[in-house]
Amino acid sequence: MSSTDLDYREHDRQIWEEELSDFVPHRVFDAHIHLFSNDLVSPVASNDVPSGLESLTTDELYPLPRRDIDYSVDRSKRLGDTDFGTIQDWASVLYPGRETHYLVLGCPKLGTDVDAHNRMIAEQVSADPRSRMNRLVTPESTPEEIKRDIDELGFIGLKPYRIYSVTGDATQCRIRDFLTEPQLELADEMGLWVTMHLARYQGSGDPLNLDELEEYTTRRYPRIKWILAHTARSFTYWPMQQSVERLSQMPNIWYDLSAVCDVRPFITIFQRENIKRIFYGSDGVDSTYFHGTYVSLGRAWQALYTDEVETLQFGHTDARPILAIYEQILAMKHAAEIAGLSPGDIEDVFWRNAVREMEIDWPE
Repeated sequence: MSSTDLDYREHDRQIWEEELSDFVPHRVFDAHIHLFSNDLVSPVASNDVPSGLESLTTDELYPLPRRDIDYSVDRSKRLGDTDFGTIQDWASVLYPGRETHYLVLGCPKLGTDVDAHNRMIAEQVSADPRSRMNRLVTPESTPEEIKRDIDELGFIGLKPYRIYSVTGDATQCRIRDFLTEPQLELADEMGLWVTMHLARYQGSGDPLNLDELEEYTTRRYPRIKWILAHTARSFTYWPMQQSVERLSQMPNIWYDLSAVCDVRPFITIFQRENIKRIFYGSDGVDSTYFHGTYVSLGRAWQALYTDEVETLQFGHTDARPILAIYEQILAMKHAAEIAGLSPGDIEDVFWRNAVREMEIDWPE
């Protein structure tokens, strides 16, 4: 895939050159990105879809939506294939002149051949010694299988996801419902990372989630290193506002900022958390490399695909919508200015924290 295949427009280029090129450092470590192959996925029958997701779009299946897929009608439709070359092509366009490496996460999708998917990731990422991988796990993944892939394929952590909840409820399930005790015990024994997209309506603002994380980090599994995806699933101001005081007191908690486009949770986390615990992430390709944004509606949020909204009009301006990933970085920039982050803090968030914590050989 070449960069000429990417949907990058003149308005994206203007925002990069006038707003973001002086903000994004010359190194980028993207701690939340996915590879995907449709060849490794079988169609999912309607009766295999977890409770609460039967008529929802892919924002409840993946976690974030694509405008061309409606799983309430046809669950055989698919995400786009994304290999390592694709994310490198995108990086060269999104962050021109920057050196970029990744924490590649297993991509949760019902019907995936989990072992084959993980082997595909390992084969692709092996060419880049400065990138890392988290293994896709379901409750059926045995500790023996996971340990084998850690030892033989080089995974450094796990990527569970709520659509695999043993309760059959992917909306209101708890961490323990899709990340099993034997898996947690192995992760603790080996000191693994876990990238966690929290379930439940309020994400990190949910008391049960906070109680469970506190129990895991301070008592039961003190060697697991947690990355709470999407700013601890704070797509609006509310979850981070409710959770930051407790989360900031828990050991071995980090965050990735992926896909959040609301400036308010970034202000909160930049002002009230340790900057050393924050990683940049994009959730590319399917979840943020589209034209639009993630809109906050009170305490609710929703993806807005501007190419698909016929009623949008721009009579008051010649500007046009930009990529959601640029909306995210703009929100980061504005929050950093309000919170008074230093240039060194920005370097920490975009790459230095991940390089330090994941022990990557990338000398300054």
